[in-house]
Amino acid sequence: MGQSGDGGGPQVRRQGRWRTGMQSRQRILDAARARFTELGYDRTTVRAVAADAGVEPAMVHYFFGSKQELLAATMRLPAGPKEAIGALVEAGLDDLGAGLVRHFLHLWDSSGFESFLTLIRSGPVRDDSTTVLRDFLAREVTGQLAGAIGGPDGELRASLITGQIFGLAAARYLLGLEPLASADHETVVAWLGPLIQQLVTGPAPAR
Repeated sequence: MGQSGDGGGPQVRRQGRWRTGMQSRQRILDAARARFTELGYDRTTVRAVAADAGVEPAMVHYFFGSKQELLAATMRLPAGPKEAIGALVEAGLDDLGAGLVRHFLHLWDSSGFESFLTLIRSGPVRDDSTTVLRDFLAREVTGQLAGAIGGPDGELRASLITGQIFGLAAARYLLGLEPLASADHETVVAWLGPLIQQLVTGPAPAR
């Protein structure tokens, strides 16, 4: 009996520490979300968020790193598409246009995308949101596409593709532009995929 009790003690304590840590993390997120909403990015400090959450500032940095990363966490950015785009690129560039459109439609229709739309919606009026969104796209999408496409205009092509893809997000999900908003995935892929493919492998326009 004593051995069973001794063996269970550390496990209970470990579970308790894990649960307490997750509770602290959630309190930090709630406090940060409230601060960012009320005061904006510049006037929100990690120290103030920590005080609101009842933790030390070091714990905020432990869980989230920088203040910008904390903002991204409050927006619940979707899982990065970097790996998925990498897999599409590895399969070859010939069908990349359709693959990209299909991937992002599935991603956007998954749970949690509403918070990402909030970030897109706030981007034009909040410098901090614009920075987070731009860095996210540069890291996860544009940079990877530019490397795969290559050539002297690879970066421009990648930027144009990113603009088309996230223009689709704004028109379909943010503005609810019909009939695009209610079109099924494969219809959108059939129309937009070849346009994206032109940017991937098509000849550069005459100048």
